[in-house]
Amino acid sequence: AKARNEKKRAEMEIRKTKKEVKSRTEKMRDAEYFWGIGYITVILFAIIQNGAFQHDFIDFFRIPFTWYVRFCEWLVYPTYDNGFNQKIAYTGGEAWVIRILAIVAIIFILAIMIVMIIEAIKRYKKMWDEISQMFLIGSLSGITVLGDVTRKYLPVNLILLFILINMGIMLLRIYLRKKFYCM
Repeated sequence: AKARNEKKRAEMEIRKTKKEVKSRTEKMRDAEYFWGIGYITVILFAIIQNGAFQHDFIDFFRIPFTWYVRFCEWLVYPTYDNGFNQKIAYTGGEAWVIRILAIVAIIFILAIMIVMIIEAIKRYKKMWDEISQMFLIGSLSGITVLGDVTRKYLPVNLILLFILINMGIMLLRIYLRKKFYCM
């Protein structure tokens, strides 16, 4: 009877300890989540304050829109440069063939880009873990803090730089995973 009572008391202590450990773990996760969100908020405010990042954000969307407008203007009046900085218009039948081929080429290129982006997102989701989060936040904060300095020496859009850094990290992880089978 005494052994049974000791066993029950030990089981109660184990349950009590497991509950306490679970409670502490949840509190630590909540605190970690809180500080993570706080860190991300600080980074976002730094991005908003960073002038180089603001200009690059606007350019990231403005430049493709400008290209689209130029393409639409070219579709209305298709011309080519004859090598002497003179714009020469295509003839009537030739213009329609060029327009149709240009539209088909643009649709084909966009379809390929969409498929590549979707595939990249799928791979990125498969590899998403703490290391990915660390590099994502680290590269974002690094670009935010060093954005003005980076723009002095590298004439590259900071958003594109951010995307290229994270793509490079993922490609490096894919390579290392294939090479060592352990990551």
